[in-house]
Amino acid sequence: MKTYVPNENGSAIICAMGTILIISIIGANVLMNCTTRYNVTSKQVSAWRNALAAAEAGADIAYAETRKTFANPAMQFTGTGWSSPNSSTGPWSYTMPTPIGGSGNLLATATVDNFTTVDGYRCYRIRSIGTARVSGLRRTGMDDTPARVGASFGLTGARGGGDSLVRKIDFNFDHFIATYGDGDGNNKHVVNVPSDANGQLIAQVSRRIELIAVPIVLPSSGAITTSGSFYGPGSAGVIDSFNSSNGSYDPNVAKGGNPLPQFYSDSRDGNVICGSSSFTSLTGEIYGNVTTDGATLRTTRYIYGTVDNNVPVVVDPQPAVTPPPSRSYEASAPATITPPLNNPKCGGNSPDSWANAPWYLYSNVQDVTINPVAVNSTPRETYVNIVVNGDIKTNLIINKGVNVRFYFTGNVDIKVSNFSNGNVDGSALLNIDGTTSTNHSASAHVQFYGVSPTAPGATQTVNLDANGKPTIEALWYVPGADFVSKGNIMMYGTVVCKSFYANGDCYFHYDKALANLMPPKDYRIASYVEDIR
Repeated sequence: MKTYVPNENGSAIICAMGTILIISIIGANVLMNCTTRYNVTSKQVSAWRNALAAAEAGADIAYAETRKTFANPAMQFTGTGWSSPNSSTGPWSYTMPTPIGGSGNLLATATVDNFTTVDGYRCYRIRSIGTARVSGLRRTGMDDTPARVGASFGLTGARGGGDSLVRKIDFNFDHFIATYGDGDGNNKHVVNVPSDANGQLIAQVSRRIELIAVPIVLPSSGAITTSGSFYGPGSAGVIDSFNSSNGSYDPNVAKGGNPLPQFYSDSRDGNVICGSSSFTSLTGEIYGNVTTDGATLRTTRYIYGTVDNNVPVVVDPQPAVTPPPSRSYEASAPATITPPLNNPKCGGNSPDSWANAPWYLYSNVQDVTINPVAVNSTPRETYVNIVVNGDIKTNLIINKGVNVRFYFTGNVDIKVSNFSNGNVDGSALLNIDGTTSTNHSASAHVQFYGVSPTAPGATQTVNLDANGKPTIEALWYVPGADFVSKGNIMMYGTVVCKSFYANGDCYFHYDKALANLMPPKDYRIASYVEDIR
């Protein structure tokens, strides 16, 4: 007997199709949620990154303005987008006039304030905010920790603890201003995010960075640095070095006369740096390295160091050598300067630092004596600034304890026998407040800065002339000047110039204590941090 078996193929197909349909719906729903979340997240991450780019753009604009301190102070913080309640002291605010980005969705603002260093030069704090619009759904998620109950964008307390760094999105209010105000806790208030043309609030994300811009203090890397030619020293001349922090100059150290290693090593840094191929080495001894830009030395027999003729030496021939921008001159240009204590033009301070040094203005300097402040008839370390809109000639008498900076626009013509620097290498006086000075260098007490000529074809010359074998201790930063030494002059200090010519047996002793006393000519970023609050 045949047994009839029903055909069940149809019901199996229906079950399989139903299962596939259910799985497809689940998969589509998961895919849709993942895609939505991915799109939201990608837009937020993109906005987060773009906000940092906008913040750095604002910081770059502000940093470019700080660099005008030496190059073009009259035009500093005057461009489009800049404003300040006081244009001379700041703070200065910048708002980007037109949003940037493909759809104008990026905006940068910056605030710059300043403080003054002990040397009288400004340092700047730059705080820049970059803001990017966040498109897509007005929601965020993927919190790293549960949000605290009661956390809000309110005027007190911190922002909700559940949001990671990438999730600091402002949908309705600017959380940073509401919580931290200007960043220092001032002026905390609720600020709405911007609205579009239809009055709808635009979600945004902001990132904040802070930079500190400080002057670049130029190191002096040797005895003589030129952007052009070098000629010297004569047959009996010597170029070497010493360090006044370790005592006064000893003429026998460079030749091995002092076995102590610290003194001997200090004697072999009388480096000569020539920024051209025009280098004439006579038969005088150079105890240091010689660097040129393509020169062919006739002999290296008298050079006790490394010679490198293939180094492109960069010495700016027209640097921005200018006095600090904020200064108030004394009423007169006297033949004898004795700085007053409690000077009202220096904020009532004593002349105990470069920041508190009085300023004197001369058309020319000749037959000038500078005295220090005396306490109980004893000279103390005293600081003086002199601007000369013309030439400098002798007689010049700088008495013991005086620190003076000359900023001059003309030429220098000094008969060295009529130049007197009463300070002594290796010794130190007391400061006006009674503390011990750290300045042991006689050359550091007398500093000459040449304001390079800007007129076409104009030249500047420093001419030192000798009778007998006189001594001059000074720092010379005259990168636009031709420096000429005539006769058997004993020079202590350092020279940066356009060209150097020693006609005679010049003795040049580079004081290594001057390594960081050159005037700043530009700014650098000393600190970069992001405010992640």
